[in-house]
Amino acid sequence: MTNTIIETNKATVARFLAGTHSANIDDVDVIDETVVPHIVCHGFPGFPNGEFNDRESYKAFFRIFRESFSDMTFLTLKTIATEDFVSAHWEIWATHSGEFQGIAPDSTRVVFDGVALYRMEEGKIAETWLTINEPLLVSQLGKGRAVAA
Repeated sequence: MTNTIIETNKATVARFLAGTHSANIDDVDVIDETVVPHIVCHGFPGFPNGEFNDRESYKAFFRIFRESFSDMTFLTLKTIATEDFVSAHWEIWATHSGEFQGIAPDSTRVVFDGVALYRMEEGKIAETWLTINEPLLVSQLGKGRAVAA
């Protein structure tokens, strides 16, 4: 029974990550099928205190993120799961194509990683803690802009 729960949780997170990082932004609708309605999220840039607690905000985060970064390659480096939690270490390669944290886009290719920890309830994501390597990401932005003389 335990192995079945763990495999179900891992499969849910894999499906969630594939949909939320798909080339087709409409695939964020996978959130409706993989996330509980009372989701609680922590550590998300662009939200007050980095937190929100509904599926529509989760979708909005990914839509805004995809407006800021296009031509994305998303890779899950490692997944670890228990009966109650799934953790995913991931890496993203993308083009800075929209404003991010007040930094204008300049088509710079960036690479950064992060970790997400998901608390699971009955095979769905119920709580997410996100940690993005933001210093690495931000250090790469704005490098292609001409410097005023």
